[in-house]
Amino acid sequence: MPSKYLRALVLTGALAFGPAHAVSIEPQSPATAQSGDDGSLSQEAVDRELDLFRKAGISLRQALRIAEKAHPGSITADISFDGALGAPLYKVRTVSSGQIFECEVDGTTAEIRNNTPFSSLQGLNEIDRRNLLALRSARLKMSDAVLIAERSAAGKAIAGGLANKDGQLNFVIIVVSKDGLKQVQLEPVPRARR
Repeated sequence: MPSKYLRALVLTGALAFGPAHAVSIEPQSPATAQSGDDGSLSQEAVDRELDLFRKAGISLRQALRIAEKAHPGSITADISFDGALGAPLYKVRTVSSGQIFECEVDGTTAEIRNNTPFSSLQGLNEIDRRNLLALRSARLKMSDAVLIAERSAAGKAIAGGLANKDGQLNFVIIVVSKDGLKQVQLEPVPRARR
């Protein structure tokens, strides 16, 4: 899981998993982020990151589509905004034919900066491998989860990933709204067998 996604989770605090439908967890102000030697973000760093995100010309959903087009037939497993270098950038991990690719999409120009193989499914731990296999068979895709989360939380998604709660795959989307950061979790429904 990319560090920016982990940072987004740190910003939202300890959040509980909800039922099998869209659940918007109450927002927490980015001011709840601590600074210190424990690796958490300072308020100034949070503010810079969010300001850069708000100014990006490319949305997370657009970056997701760009990354998936780079590998036809791929699906997104993880995406996050990264402004650490002072420029808007989305880091995207897609899965295609048993291979995981990581690419960076420029948040200003929509160009792919880096597009490299990250791992194979066999190189992952059992839980991650099961999550990606469940993602392949789910009706809901990351782009759908992001759209639902943005509507539910009335904001723009800054990160999205997969989580496993009691053996169930969940999409975890972090949304920037006027009230702060919100975490929305969705449980994808498997495709019906015919």
